[in-house]
Amino acid sequence: MGLPKRRCPNCGDTEQHFRRLHDAERIYALGRVRGAEVDKYRRCTRQGCVRVQSYFNWRAGFDLPEEFRTSAEPAGS
Repeated sequence: MGLPKRRCPNCGDTEQHFRRLHDAERIYALGRVRGAEVDKYRRCTRQGCVRVQSYFNWRAGFDLPEEFRTSAEPAGS
């Protein structure tokens, strides 16, 4: 089964693949959302995108800091 596709406002409101958060991303996200909610958040896999959003609500999201910009995985990985 592939990665889920969701609407990404950072990528021109197009459908993009989203993956679970890696450890460093998860630690950052814990400062932005409640601990019980963090497992619902996914990261856009489009190269250069730093969008993290709720799997269930694309409006509930935020951008990771710039140092995370190069750590995205290509779609389909």
